Amino acid sequence: VRGNKRAKDGRAKVVRVRSKRLCPNHVGEILTPSRTRAAEAIVTDLVFGATGCRKTVTKYVGRKGFCNRNKGYHNPPAIQRLGGRRFGQGFFAWVGYLRVILRLPYEMISRVASDMMGIDVCDSVVVRTCAELSDDHRRTEHGLEKAILSSPFVHVDETRLNIQGRNQYVWVFTDGRHVIFRLTETRETTVVHRLLDGYEGVLLSDFYPGYDAVACRQQKCLVHLIRDMNDDLWSNAFDGVLERFVSEVRDLLVPMLDTVKRYGPKVRYLRKFRREVDLFYKRSVDSRTYESDATVKFQNRFARYRDSLFVFLEVDGLPWENNMAERVIRQLAVQRKISGFFYEDGARRYLRLLAIAQSCRFQEKSFLRFLLSGTKDLDAFKQSGLRR
Repeated sequence: VRGNKRAKDGRAKVVRVRSKRLCPNHVGEILTPSRTRAAEAIVTDLVFGATGCRKTVTKYVGRKGFCNRNKGYHNPPAIQRLGGRRFGQGFFAWVGYLRVILRLPYEMISRVASDMMGIDVCDSVVVRTCAELSDDHRRTEHGLEKAILSSPFVHVDETRLNIQGRNQYVWVFTDGRHVIFRLTETRETTVVHRLLDGYEGVLLSDFYPGYDAVACRQQKCLVHLIRDMNDDLWSNAFDGVLERFVSEVRDLLVPMLDTVKRYGPKVRYLRKFRREVDLFYKRSVDSRTYESDATVKFQNRFARYRDSLFVFLEVDGLPWENNMAERVIRQLAVQRKISGFFYEDGARRYLRLLAIAQSCRFQEKSFLRFLLSGTKDLDAFKQSGLRR
């Protein structure tokens, strides 16, 4: 940048940039600044301060470089780096914030941009802006995935998403600080097997049978178990056998969960309950015959998942529920109600931005400030004042 001239309104300015010096196609060939051909680019942006933001318009002007060998012209490097974009980083971050955090539709974002910022953009431009913003953060998503796979446990859950009238499935993976999504056409757990191939931690999930074959240690969500038992109690109000069985489960679980609430999920306080678990299985699961079908169903579940119901008694810091994944899913469910359906490419890009936003929320960082920072490493991002 050689210099700039600010317009009278204090917001628009002209920046004169240096011509390209060397030809990219011929080593050592020096370009001659053209006297007749100029390159220019106009960039509209939003600059954020401590109490708000304002619009800026910057016009970049420079001479094209002429190559005597192939008689071609080359734009100045500063204009080349813009890549033809009409809007700056602040505008991209603002649009991403409106779309993901405030859940505004594309047409509403274009209206807000016109009414509040004086920036006239059509809906298709807003769609492309969100798409480019998402593509620019592929490396951020890769970093989130790497962090999750190195964590001691992973929460997983899935939900349906309407893709142009056809149900597909969104899978969420989180360790409580990082979030990623995956979109698949079916509910087959191939994506879970592929992502967790070689994973050495603990997988937390509900009782969907597709998770059972994942080759790692697992902890099943006890909240789902308790919820299912309560539902069956309501459906079988006069089943005394089921009521007694549920009472025995309650007597087993309540002291454990009280200990977790008081001391946290620490093995030194929970290890003592292993003996209670063994006695429960010996007394109520292994050597009992129940006449109640509902009770037999839960007896079989306890027998089938014996190795994955009480892993939290043996692993420090391991949760006993899958609420973290459900919290992430809940944010997607709200957007699903608003949008109705997605296009597949748009859904994948939206899920990438939503994963970054949810990771920011878990780490108590501002999604807007992260986008404004220009960095792609969320863990390395240290939140400070807004970009000026």
